[in-house]
Amino acid sequence: MKRKNWYPLDNAAKLYPAVSNARRPYQFFFSALMAEEVKKESLELAVNRILARVPTFRTRLKKGIFWYYLEENKLPFLVREEPADFLGYRDARENNDYLFSLYYRANKITLVCFHALSDGGGAMSVFQEILFEYLRIEGKEIDTEGLIKPAEAPLHYHEAEDNFVKYYVKTKRKEPKERRPAYADGTPFPYDGYGIITAKLSLSDLKAVAKGYGATLTEYFCGLYMYCFFKNFLENTRSKNKLVTVVAPLNMRTRYPSDTLRNFTLFVRMSHDFSEEIGLEDCIRLCSEQMKAGSERERLDSLMYSNVRIQKNPLMKIAPLFLKDIVIRMAYHFVGETLQSCNLSNVGLVTLPESVRPHVKDLFFGISPSYTCKEQLGAIGYGDHVNLTFTRMIVENSMEATFIGELTRAGIGTEVSSNYWEKNL
Repeated sequence: MKRKNWYPLDNAAKLYPAVSNARRPYQFFFSALMAEEVKKESLELAVNRILARVPTFRTRLKKGIFWYYLEENKLPFLVREEPADFLGYRDARENNDYLFSLYYRANKITLVCFHALSDGGGAMSVFQEILFEYLRIEGKEIDTEGLIKPAEAPLHYHEAEDNFVKYYVKTKRKEPKERRPAYADGTPFPYDGYGIITAKLSLSDLKAVAKGYGATLTEYFCGLYMYCFFKNFLENTRSKNKLVTVVAPLNMRTRYPSDTLRNFTLFVRMSHDFSEEIGLEDCIRLCSEQMKAGSERERLDSLMYSNVRIQKNPLMKIAPLFLKDIVIRMAYHFVGETLQSCNLSNVGLVTLPESVRPHVKDLFFGISPSYTCKEQLGAIGYGDHVNLTFTRMIVENSMEATFIGELTRAGIGTEVSSNYWEKNL
């Protein structure tokens, strides 16, 4: 593939520069717990080698007359020691204008990515490439087994594609108007950053419990999340609005032929108005039904077309960037994050090459919360377990306690760890 020195933002990425700020950082992270202490010099060499192969990540965000775009970044990428608030809002200038960060601490490596650059599917592929290259530099005898692309692999143009534009089809279907749901509330931390609690769950136990409900793991998690949200933030309040909406990203790479490293995710909303109170089993059943309906090809085509149609609108094309920013912010206020109570993102089971597994002891995934969605949940499977990472921007952790309590009552083997931010007050 011929190298470019700039890239237009993909369709999903176009909104993030306009709406992101310190209260809405729109970042997510992957962490790998390594078998040995991490060497900064080797990690820095590894990421710069991989960036030479993945030019969409070797970029900085620039303002054009009509759109934001990604411009080639020729400055070196800097690896830094992981700070306590690694998931918090970051000025890109801290790392030579790159839109992602790579941290190390003891035997841990963490990648934090701004959503305008990629989604979980794309960033996880790049993270695996960095881990593989790091292990090679450290002299480990490993084989990609075709699961990870090495630094010397050529870039294929499919990896830089905007698959929303590639795969959209015109449709006349109209999505129903969504109601604004209830939100989490609590005491904000008096310092930057988030409370993080991770629950390590037995995969076999999880599968057995979810199967008992006739649900997938994601449907089970969403139903439990909806139930716990109601119990913690609405059950004993006088709030008239008791609508709970859980949003789950859907990786479109599972629906279309795609190798893109850019955003290619749509979202499924699962809702229930708890003015009619229901129990856990009904929450899981509702989420299972709504997840299946929301994942139908006709609906996904409709969502994709709606998004691309706005991008291709002649008036939007010629409007200057400052006007686009105003329009996007206003629209997002009504049809964006304000239409969800919380977000649950499951990246699924990650399979690493057999020769790599002894060097990578565990994997974690989490999402930055925001002042609207103060509670977020990320899930990732590795080996015989699933790690759930709760991130929050409030001191109270009763939501997490309720959720984990339900898991243990269901007989699911659970280990819990935390960054204990609430203890620092």
